[in-house]
Order: sequence, then structure tokens, then C-alpha cells
Amino acid sequence: MMYPKHLKSVANKVRAWKSRRTMKRGFDRRGSALILTLVLTLSLASLATSAIYLGSNEQILANTYDQERGMRYADEAMLQMGKSTLNFDPYAAPDTGYTTVKNNVAVMGADGNPIPGITASMYLGPTSSNTGQFGRFVSVVAVAQNQAGAKVVRRLELAQESFAKFAYWSNQETNNGTTIFFNNNDQLWGPVWSNDQINIGSGGARFHGTVGTAQTVAGAGYGTFDLGYTQNQKPISLPNNTALGALAGYASAAGFSFAAPNSNTVDQAKMRIEFIARPYNGGTGGVAGLPINGADDGFFRVYVSKTAGWLRGDYSLDNCGASYVFTNTGTALGSPTRPAFVPLSEHTKPWFKKALQNSGNYNSPGSLIGNLTSINSTTLQSTALNQSTARCYLGGDPSLRAVSYRSDPLYTVDTTNIASKTVAQVLAAAQNIAGDSTTFYPATATNPVGYWMKFPNAVAPQLTALYPTEAAYMFPLYRGLNPGTKGVIYVAGTTGVSGTLRGRVTIYATGNVAILRDTKYVTDPSLNNCTADMLGIISGNNIFIADNALQDPPYISGLGYKNMDDTKDVFLQGVMMALNTAFGAENYTSGAINVNGCQGTPNGRGCLYLTGGIIQQQRGPVGQTSGSSVTGFAKRYSYDKCALYNPPPYFPTTGRYTDNRYYEIDPSGFSVAALYHSLTP
Repeated sequence: MMYPKHLKSVANKVRAWKSRRTMKRGFDRRGSALILTLVLTLSLASLATSAIYLGSNEQILANTYDQERGMRYADEAMLQMGKSTLNFDPYAAPDTGYTTVKNNVAVMGADGNPIPGITASMYLGPTSSNTGQFGRFVSVVAVAQNQAGAKVVRRLELAQESFAKFAYWSNQETNNGTTIFFNNNDQLWGPVWSNDQINIGSGGARFHGTVGTAQTVAGAGYGTFDLGYTQNQKPISLPNNTALGALAGYASAAGFSFAAPNSNTVDQAKMRIEFIARPYNGGTGGVAGLPINGADDGFFRVYVSKTAGWLRGDYSLDNCGASYVFTNTGTALGSPTRPAFVPLSEHTKPWFKKALQNSGNYNSPGSLIGNLTSINSTTLQSTALNQSTARCYLGGDPSLRAVSYRSDPLYTVDTTNIASKTVAQVLAAAQNIAGDSTTFYPATATNPVGYWMKFPNAVAPQLTALYPTEAAYMFPLYRGLNPGTKGVIYVAGTTGVSGTLRGRVTIYATGNVAILRDTKYVTDPSLNNCTADMLGIISGNNIFIADNALQDPPYISGLGYKNMDDTKDVFLQGVMMALNTAFGAENYTSGAINVNGCQGTPNGRGCLYLTGGIIQQQRGPVGQTSGSSVTGFAKRYSYDKCALYNPPPYFPTTGRYTDNRYYEIDPSGFSVAALYHSLTP
């Protein structure tokens, strides 16, 4: 296109301006790309660097976690090795301090190769009183570390298993060569163990707890095992008298060590331990019928007899009798409703006849008075013992006050010239002679029948104020009243046991132990109050339910068999351990036949209600069935799980250890010596 000259000049200027603008815009785009390239390069470099750094950290963390896992594994391995060491050798741990079992050693992995860069140490030491009063506890401490010095520290506290945990334990499942079976739908609660073959009959048996044997279970198909059973296990050994020798020293510190008159069989027992519960400070017993619940309410007494039959409560004219209300115009022994017990041997005495006549209660035609002729007459015994108040008691019982009182000069005063005494004087004499549960008579060592032993240590003044007659003869189980008590009663020889226990105690007799009457806790064991009452009885030989007039109904001429205790059944609460033979019933094949029953099933003596456990060398019987004749007791056994959690003081242990508590310990500034020192009781 042609432009005028003046327009041409303008066009040229426009083209020049466009050209400069285009060149400038092209130059700006090239600078932006360079900057963007630099930014992208730096960003990629940063990402690459971050990736490298993060990868490096991840590897470091992975190595750290691997090391921590390795050290944890090493610690756990050491803890289990320590537990195994103790189960192989229960005394591998010292009595005090600690011992180093492994010191900075390599730990093998599951593949059989050492865990790289990790070593471990293992220590053993007691973490409770080494006496075993409340159980024996040992801690295994494991310390694992890597090459950088990092540590992981763990502690496993182990409890030595007590024999008290077993509901039933035996070394031998035969008796005089005869195999004994679990049969007839026997029900066993709690752990069961035998070193012998366990035999189950076709009548079946149910085991509600664990069952173990060092041999096998014969007839397992007849059994029901709620928690299964194990066979061919390592045997468990009973302790011997030598191993239990320390118990004598523990008992002596409290004044609880006794020498019995003999070490013969249970029918020759001349000493008995009677547990009693008396309200002292915190208890409420005797107040509106409330139970005794104070920790300081537990005591026992010790009676020594000149003859075994008297102490055991065998049927005799001195042990058995009846209660009477000697009253005149409303005045009786203590109160009109408080009967007084008179043994048969006092029935023909002039004072008794006179007291009956003056009371006005027994003087009607054909009454008892007309039969008070010869003391050995059948008529007298059958008439007196046919009363509802007829009973037999153990020697020394307060109800038998008259027998011990005879040697007292006051007995002569009370009974001389009785015919010339006034009614008031006769009844006053009756109050002195006849007895009841509160008329405690201590006697002395010269008494012809027996006496109560005195507590050898200081007696609390408050106890004397509460029980002026009895206090000197009450052996306190509570440490506040007897600082030396450790909960152990030791008897060199044979002893009987009876009464109601408040507290925690173990009786160890080197001879035999006779259960003479119901032996129960103040606190019902079914309440599962494991801080309350617990009894362990250890016998160097046998523990037998005595065949006496209280636990086997005697045959009375003219009357037949008659139960002479408050109930026909026997109640026993505690853990029994018979080291040399068995727990059983004395003369279980003889005595009453089908006289009593147990929950509808006829037998000789009634039910034996045992709550606790039985540990015995050889299985012992308590009854026998021969055709239609049944003698002895029927077993009604229950398990007391409190014996597992809180066994009787110093009760023997099996030597096996079980896990008790597990701890993770801060490794910062850790010192094994300081740890065990801090755990020393």
C-alpha cells in the first residue's frame, strides 16, 4: 500500500515501535522460563534430599525398634530362664540380697543364633520375708543392653506354690494294698493332684478344678474334667519333719511350743488344743448375739489330761450326763433358764439328790430321783441320758466342772452334811459343783484328772479385767496381745484339736492329730473373706476324726445308740496335711451301723463337712459300705479358695514357682543392688 510521505513516516514509526515491543516480550518469556527451571530444579533437589533424609531416619528408627524388640525379647527370655532355674532348684535364690546368675551374656534367638549387638544379665533374690510366714516370693530381674548402652529392665516376682492350694493331694492312691477309686458321682472342687495313678470308677466323678498326676488317669472316660487333666508330670515331694524343724522356733517366740505327754496313736492323746473366740476390744461377740469380728478376739487354750479317754470325750460316767435347772421360787444356776450340767458320776451323790428334791422340778412319782441308785445301773444311765439335755463333753470342758472340782477343798465344804443344809445352801452348793459353758475351772497340775496350762508370757491387764478366771489360760493369737506370735503352734507329740478359730494359725504336731469335735472358723468360709480365719494342721503321722462319744453315737444299755453332741455331723474347716500316712476317720469300719444319715443316705456317723483341703501320704478312708451296712461318715468336702490366695502361716510349699507380679523398670540410673535392697522387708 502506498502512503503519502507524511503518513509513511508515521507508519515507519509504528512498525519500529511494534518491533521493539515484540522483541521485549520475547526477552521476558525467556527469563521466566529460566527462573521456573531453577525453581523446579531446587524443588526436586529438596525433595530428593528430603527423601534421602527421611529414608535415613526410617532406617534409623527401624534399627532402633529392632534393637528395642531384641532387648525386650532378651529380657523375657532371661525371666523365663530364671523361673525355670527356680523350679529346678527352689533354693537357687539366696535367703537375703541377690545372686547374679547371668552376667552380660549373649542371648540366643528362636533361630538358634545370638541376637546381634545385645547382651543380658539375670539376677535372683527374695522379695519378702525369707521365713515364709506369708508365703515365699522371689524376684527375677533381667537387664538387656545394646552396644550403644541403651537398656531395658524387667522384673518378674514369683510366688512359691503352697500345698494349701490343693483341694486334694496324695502321694499314694492305695490303702493297705487296696486301690481306692473316685466313684459314685464324687464331686471335687479345686485343684487335685497325685503322684500315683488316679483311678475313676464306673460310677463316675466330676472334677471342677485342675487335675494332675505324675502317672496316668485310669478310667478317665468315667470322669468329667471341667478344666482338663495332665499326666506324666514331674512328681511333687512332701516335706519331712526335718524340713519343718524351724516351725518349733517360730512357735517358741510366742509361747506356743508344747511337749505332749505322748506321741502315740490318736486313741492315746492326752493333750488338746481348743480354739476359743472372746470379745476383747474391736469384737462385738456376746452383744445382742452379734458375731465376734475383731482381729484381737482369737485365743486358744491347752488342756493336759491324766487319761486319754477323759480328754478325748470317750463315753464314760465322767464325760457324759445331762443338764438340770436347780430352782426354788425362780432362783436357778445363774437364771431360771440357765441349766447346769451334771456328769453321770455325780448323779448318785447326796448333794445331787438333795438339789433335785429342793428344786421341786424332778420329784414327781416315777421321776429321775427314784432311779438314782447304783451309778453303774442301766436304769440310771438310760433314764438320765434319755433327756433332751443329755450330752458328752471333752475332758476339761467347763460343763464338766464337777469332775475337776472334786479335788478342790471347797467341794468337801459344799457336800458335807448336805442333808442338814437349808434349801438355799443346797442350791448354792449346786451352783458351785454343776457346770455350764461359762464355769471355767483351771485346776492345777496335781489335779487327778487334768488341768489347763497357763500362758507363759505377760497377760494384758484389760484381758484380765474382762475374764478374771480365764485370762491367765488364754493364749492370744493376735500380735497386739502377744508380740512374739508368728501364727504357729508346735506340739512335740500327739494332740487333739477342737473349737472355733478367730485368726490365722498353723498347728504342727510331730506325732498324730485327733479331731475331737467340730473345728470351725468364726467367719463362714463361704463368704470368701480371705483376710479373716485360716487353719492349717500338719501331722508327722496321721490326722483322724476321733471315734469318741461326740462323733460316733455310743450304745447305751436300755437306750440304744444315741447322738451325744449338739449335732450328729462333724464340721471341719482348714487344710489338713498328714505326712506319714493319711487323713481319715478312726475305726471307720466299726461303731454305729446305719444309725445316722447324711442328706438322706443312711450311714453310721453322719456327714463329714470339710471345707479346705487334704494333703496326705496315703489316701485314707472315712467310712465303709459292706452290703447294706454303712459305717463311718459320708464325705461332703468343699474347697476354700482362700487357702490358695492366703495360705496358713508357714504352710509347706511344693517347690514350684508361679507368676505373681510383673514390672517394667525405668533403666535410667538403674542399680540392681539398690532394687533388691529396697525390696527387703
